[in-house]
Amino acid sequence: LLLLDNFGKATGLRINLEKSSVAPISCGDIDLQDVLHGFGGPVVGFPLRYLGLPITISRVRLVHLQFILDRIRARLVAWKGRLMSIAGRRVL
Repeated sequence: LLLLDNFGKATGLRINLEKSSVAPISCGDIDLQDVLHGFGGPVVGFPLRYLGLPITISRVRLVHLQFILDRIRARLVAWKGRLMSIAGRRVL
């Protein structure tokens, strides 16, 4: 936590600990409880979402992106329908 405080003092940026979490990568030989003493945020695993996008340690697979593809398909259907003429909508 001291490191985060020093970062804030040096940059003028503050970390909102209520919105923060830790996702350790390759920390098998590190005592995370000791390192994260006083942090208070949750420790999460992978895969996780950041800004709505999946973050994984390995390659991103189709299953990780399926929710994005579903949203795009739903929007395309509505978009295509609006560009059709009334006669085309009736046929559809």
